[in-house]
This record gives sequence, structure tokens and C-alpha cells, in this order.
Amino acid sequence: MAKTIPPIDNKEQQHLSIEVFEKFIDSIEPWKELTHQQYAKNTLVAFKNDWNNFVAFCLDNKVSCLPATSDTVHRYIDYMSRSRKLSSLKRYIVTISLVHRCHRLTDPCAHTEIRLEMKKQQLEKHDDYQNASAFRDEHLQRLLDSFELSTKVKDIRDMAIWAVAFEAMLKRSELAALSIESIEVHANGLVDLLVSDRTIALSSVSSKALQRWLVVSMICDGFIFRRIDRHSNIGDQPLDHSSIYRVFRRASDELNLPASTLFSGQSPRVGAAKDLADSGLSISEIQDQGRWKSPAMPAQYIGNTDRHDKEIAKYVKPKPWEK
Repeated sequence: MAKTIPPIDNKEQQHLSIEVFEKFIDSIEPWKELTHQQYAKNTLVAFKNDWNNFVAFCLDNKVSCLPATSDTVHRYIDYMSRSRKLSSLKRYIVTISLVHRCHRLTDPCAHTEIRLEMKKQQLEKHDDYQNASAFRDEHLQRLLDSFELSTKVKDIRDMAIWAVAFEAMLKRSELAALSIESIEVHANGLVDLLVSDRTIALSSVSSKALQRWLVVSMICDGFIFRRIDRHSNIGDQPLDHSSIYRVFRRASDELNLPASTLFSGQSPRVGAAKDLADSGLSISEIQDQGRWKSPAMPAQYIGNTDRHDKEIAKYVKPKPWEK
């Protein structure tokens, strides 16, 4: 998420902005302005939520959040480490540092005290990788057996989503963006997807599930996977990440899985990577099939954390606490 964000130059503007960020922020608009709209909406929402949590901590402890001292940040990280992963702690540091730098204030996260605290957290939480629960071929087959004869619109849509997302190893954004223009139906009934300039050939099972949804929904242009209201009316807008999460959470419920293995929108990519590894494919081959830019994530998904760490090290710039 590292970007070069110019700090506020005007003293009056700086003062007004500090007054805004000293309190809870309900909207991402101040974040858009502070970061010159260089971040995506979801990232800004994460910044907002992380900063609001830090503000709440400072209010509870009657200390300043802007500017914050290194001692305050240290105490905050120590407090949050009781319930948060290392990745979350790193994100909190990025957020706190960003707010201070954008306001031309001394960055408390650059202090040696914070570097040592984060090194301590890295040692204690080194093995806290936790992937999304894997949605695998066996899960898809069980769902097919349950829903292939259903005539309910929602069942037909969700069946198509489960099959296509898994087989094509789609990210949530790729699934949501699929449109009629991005598919090609061949004379034999098989379907090709065009995703990020790559053609993905679907199996007969996934092709059938997708075409059944298109016939029932009567969608002939625009987005393929759309919201459905309680009256089974199909909307015009594509599914958002929350809707995709609910579709896969439903799969967990239908399969009566325990709470420790609930699916999310990332589950089909994790499960497909594991299935491919079990079938003998190398990490590089899985990387290519899943369209990952580096082998880091497929390595993590299949449990090769050493390879994951080595690959991540190539791409991540050293943080203040790693120097």
C-alpha cells in the first residue's frame, strides 16, 4: 500500500484537518482528500476503521492521537496484539504513520521503540498465517448433488457461482466483473471465460451451471452475477464482496460444516490451489493457473510457508520496524 502522498502544505488547512482526524470519522471523504484519491475505496474504508479504533484507544486512555507519542503506539500495538494477527498490527502501523506524515507531524512509528515492538510481534506471531477455509472439489460435488434439480432462482445462481468461481479460480473482483461480453459459448455447449486477457475453458459441469443461470435469469447483456431480492427479483447491479461472502457462507451452511471451516469469497481460490497441488502441479503451475503475480500466495495456500516468506521478501519494501 506504500504510495508517495504529499503532506498538507497550508498551515490553516493542516490545523483544520487535524481537528477532523482527532475525532471519529464516519465517511471516507476526509481520507480521499488526505491521500489525494490515490487509494481504492476498500483501502480507504480499512484506513478509516483502523484509525477510528486507534482514536477510541486514545480517548479511553486519555492520550493524544494526533500527534501520538511512540509510547502510545507501543501500548496500542501491545493491547491489539492480544486479539489481532501480525498482518493487522502491521496495517495499524501503516495507518498511524500515514496520518502523521500527511499532517507533517513526527511519525511515532519510526521510533526505535516501535521497531523493537514489531520485531517482538513478528517472533511471537510468525506462524499465525490463516488462510480462508478451502472450498474444494468434493464440496462442489456435494452441492451439485443437492441443487442440480432445484428450480429456485437463488439456488441456480449460487450453483453457477460456486462452480465457476472454483473452477476458474476467480478473485471476488473478477467474479463480480464477469459480463456477457466476457464469455463465449461454443456449439458443443462449453463456455470460455475471458479474465484479465486470459481465456479460461470451463468444464461441461461449470458450463452447464452457468448457462442454466443465464437461461433462467434471461440476462443477455451486462453483469452475469447479480443480486436477488427476497421476492426472487433479479437486479441490475453486480454482486459486491459482501454478497459474494454470503453466497459462500451459505455453501458452508448447506454442507453443515463446523464454525471453524466456514467459507468466504477467497475460499474457492484456496481450495482450487490445494486440489491442484494434490494432483501433482508445481507451485509455478498453480501460480499460472490462478493468475498470481508471484508464487507467494499459492505457496501459502498449499502450506509451503517457507516458500511464501521467501517470495514475499522479494516484493515487500523494508518497514521501519524491520531495519
